Order: sequence, then C-alpha cells, then structure tokens
Amino acid sequence: MSVSRHQLLDDALAMSRRMAQAGEQGDWDQVIALEPERRSLLEKAFATHAPVDELVAERVRTILELDKSLMERSIEAREAIAVELSQSNKARKANNAYQAAGR
Repeated sequence: MSVSRHQLLDDALAMSRRMAQAGEQGDWDQVIALEPERRSLLEKAFATHAPVDELVAERVRTILELDKSLMERSIEAREAIAVELSQSNKARKANNAYQAAGR
C-alpha cells in the first residue's frame, strides 16, 4: 500500500521542524543529514498529479516558513563565523608582528 500525499507531507513537516530546531541549536551537521530524506519525501508527495487540497497547501506553507527561518538562522551563523575568522586573522597578524619585532 502506498503512503498518502498527506502522510508524506506530515513526515516532511516533522522533519522540517527537526531541521529548524537543529539550526536553532547550531547543529548544522544534523540539518545537512536530514535534508536529503526530507527532499525525498517531498518529491514522493508531488510525484502524482493529484489535486492540491487545503491540507496540502497548509503543509507546504508551513514547510516554507520553517525553511525561511532556517535560512535566516544559517545566514546569521555564517556572519558570526566570518566575524570570528576575521578577529582570529587580526590576532594572528598582530602576534606575527609582535614576534617579528622581538627578534
């Protein structure tokens, strides 16, 4: 028996929530690990030409909202890492200059 579109979308939504939670916790490895399975669920859910009902539309809207939130969080994390790298590079350059002056 095949799984219904609604069940596939419910599973994809649950996975999207897990991904969003992992992103909030900074667990980007978990986000990356879950994404292929979620993509597969979504592909299966839309592999048919069955009409879209309100439940399908609502699930898709919620998944898109979670994705938007996750994307915003990933951008914030990337920017924080860029700041940390910049500060680390400045500290390394200052240390190198100090070491060179002391020779």
